[in-house]
Amino acid sequence: MNIPLQDSTIEALLQEEDSGEENVSEIEDFEEHSEHESETEQEADSSGAASDSENIFAHLPSDSEVEEYEELRPIDEEYLEDVPLKYLRRGKFTGKDRTTQWQVRAPTLRVRTRSHNIVYHLQGPIGEGRSCTSMLEAWDLMIPETCLQKIVYYTNIYIQEQRSKFSRERDCKSTDIVELRALLGLLYFCGRLRSSHLNTRDLWEKDGSGCDVCIATMSRERFHFLLRNLRFDDIQTRVERRQTDKLAPFREIFQEINDNFKKYYALGNDVTIDEKLEKTRGRCPFRQYIPNKPGKYGIKILVMADARTYYTNNMEVYVGKNDGPYDHSNSPRDLVKRLVEPIKNSHRNVVMDNWFTSFPLLSDLLNDCGLTALGTLRKNKTEIPPIFTATKGREIHSSLFGFQKDCTVVSYVPKKNKVVLLASTMHHDGKKSSEETKKPEIIMDYNITKCGVDVVDEMCATYSVSRATKRWPLVLFYGLLNVSGINAYVIVKANKENSGAVMVQRRIALKDLALSLVMPQIKKRSSVPNLSSYIKTKIKFMIDDSSNDENASANANSSKSRPPVYSSRCAVCEWKKDRKTKTVCKLCFKKICREHTTICEDCYDRVK
Repeated sequence: MNIPLQDSTIEALLQEEDSGEENVSEIEDFEEHSEHESETEQEADSSGAASDSENIFAHLPSDSEVEEYEELRPIDEEYLEDVPLKYLRRGKFTGKDRTTQWQVRAPTLRVRTRSHNIVYHLQGPIGEGRSCTSMLEAWDLMIPETCLQKIVYYTNIYIQEQRSKFSRERDCKSTDIVELRALLGLLYFCGRLRSSHLNTRDLWEKDGSGCDVCIATMSRERFHFLLRNLRFDDIQTRVERRQTDKLAPFREIFQEINDNFKKYYALGNDVTIDEKLEKTRGRCPFRQYIPNKPGKYGIKILVMADARTYYTNNMEVYVGKNDGPYDHSNSPRDLVKRLVEPIKNSHRNVVMDNWFTSFPLLSDLLNDCGLTALGTLRKNKTEIPPIFTATKGREIHSSLFGFQKDCTVVSYVPKKNKVVLLASTMHHDGKKSSEETKKPEIIMDYNITKCGVDVVDEMCATYSVSRATKRWPLVLFYGLLNVSGINAYVIVKANKENSGAVMVQRRIALKDLALSLVMPQIKKRSSVPNLSSYIKTKIKFMIDDSSNDENASANANSSKSRPPVYSSRCAVCEWKKDRKTKTVCKLCFKKICREHTTICEDCYDRVK
């Protein structure tokens, strides 16, 4: 039961604290431990506010103080069990800046859910994305034909300038959109095989160990020629544009693809903002060094992705200080506000790490952008009370909460001499888990949603299309291809689940995408008369295999019922050949081997 104190009693207690009179046992305890202060506590001492919190947890309360503590802390307010009696009396914490006030008790809500925690948008594909049933359809939304036409145009301009360096004109032919799509299909196919860094001589080997798709699509020399000459802007005007934009060689293509990411999928309730690093050690005016990343050196990209489906919605390349129209502030506060522009006023929750999180940013997102935020805090924030960063005397798995009207701060001790600080504008109470760790609900929600961008980075690395290069525009283009493949998979998977169908694994989906991109080039190449018999055989095999897949798909959609397909003997071959097959005749559905793939003899006589 919560028994209120008399006003005279409260005033007497506060005057006693302000006068600086401390218990003798507290003073002795402080003298004993003063030589072993941590860096955090020393920083708090310099602010003049940590002297009250250093020994507050080590003090043994008297019987009268225990009775008073039980009176001040109701049984139903479990989050107050770790708050020292001193602060229960005051009813508030004071930040290091001596102006920021945090209430000890959670605010009383007059409604079940605050308005800024209600999301009105449904998660899933939107617009043209709803009709996508194949990887190729969804991928064409991410990288449309207009974008590919620009790349073909800029590439042919550069090839024209390089043509004088070749003795034979056929070694420096211009490209077209069919060949460019085939090039991208080969990159996806090699990435799906995790052979993006394998020597291309092994992929184009003609002793039977090579890749049939690579051999049938184009020659190895043509593959390297296209990668060397691939350009994403007009080389003739680059020098002028580069004076005001460091990203000029890739700005146009990056902006168009990034804008497409925002059009065809609605994010869920939680989004994650973090940085990813595209590895490169080539010469680049804005290359970064991040020691905790696997590649350490590369191009830093700020990313906003869905925390659960890992769909990338918005990206921004960190180019440092720029001149001209692209001179933007690179402070974490401004970077986050630019990234969340597509989801402004949607009441979604933004999850960040301590590099981004600050109290002014939380206020801006809530009041100006209509978004809640959740993130870890660094201990040097002056708004944090000194007792929240102190570790001396605090029990493991203990928590301290500070409340304001629209913001909550929690200090949690996961292990000895370690404190974790988080701030949230989505949570307004001190709920804890029922486990032994007694983790606050704020920390549990953060752990679930913090890895959105990290998972995207991991998925990109699993089936990466990136090949070794020192040209940073090509590095960024490889990164966009990886993200486009993931986004296309998320869209198709969502549509399949909505229709009740089962989505295949991403590895198989990338294979289907790669074959869809290369097949027009393979059919086009089949008409070239002077190819070697080995290449013609590979091309014929690829075309026949594609035709069988199309026939099987057509039969599956036909009105005539078709029995399940199991492996059994060919109905036409002699019994002693014992040829097992799953291929069936498209008229009578008898099992036939590859030799009799077109039509069986019985149906042929009947049709004839």
